[in-house]
Amino acid sequence: MSALTETVAGTNSSAVVGRCQICANSGLEPILFLGYLPPVNRMNPIGEKPREQSSYPAQLLYCPQCHLVQLGLIVDPQVLFPAEYPYTSSTTKILRENFAELYGECKTVIELETNDLVVDIGSNDGNLLSNFKDHHRVLGITPEKIGEIAIERGVPTIIDYFTPQVVETVLAQHGQAKIITATNVFAHIENVNAVVELIIE
Repeated sequence: MSALTETVAGTNSSAVVGRCQICANSGLEPILFLGYLPPVNRMNPIGEKPREQSSYPAQLLYCPQCHLVQLGLIVDPQVLFPAEYPYTSSTTKILRENFAELYGECKTVIELETNDLVVDIGSNDGNLLSNFKDHHRVLGITPEKIGEIAIERGVPTIIDYFTPQVVETVLAQHGQAKIITATNVFAHIENVNAVVELIIE
């Protein structure tokens, strides 16, 4: 069951979370409010005059039923991740190290063959998959144009959101994945349960 009755994707708007995004409990408890914050990923050209920006309430909610801590507002992903989205995960040293460790841990938990497919949802510039690509088949899925950097680095990438249509394409063209990763992705997803169901497929 979704936390929202209709999606905010593509609306350039937002929606208040009235029920837990995992268990649909309506008894969410506010635990922290940080005020109204503008999206941080839009970079205006140098020299452009300052102008008013939309801002959104940054509130954390706690679900006493399933214990999920979640944001109290869902914002259109196109607002959070505009075309000029500047962040690349490869610029963060600790992430490079963590993703290398993740690859090592995966090999100890799951027996990986050369032909096994590893898919990363929200793959950004291919940082995580760069650890897998010389040993296994890899595929990134990310909505930002930054995915083009991954492609240049030899990490095949679908530049799109993780949708049922994209899953059909992956299954038809690449087959089932042995490992699916998603790092710092679920906090930005509107319908977590639907995404998990797509992963299980």
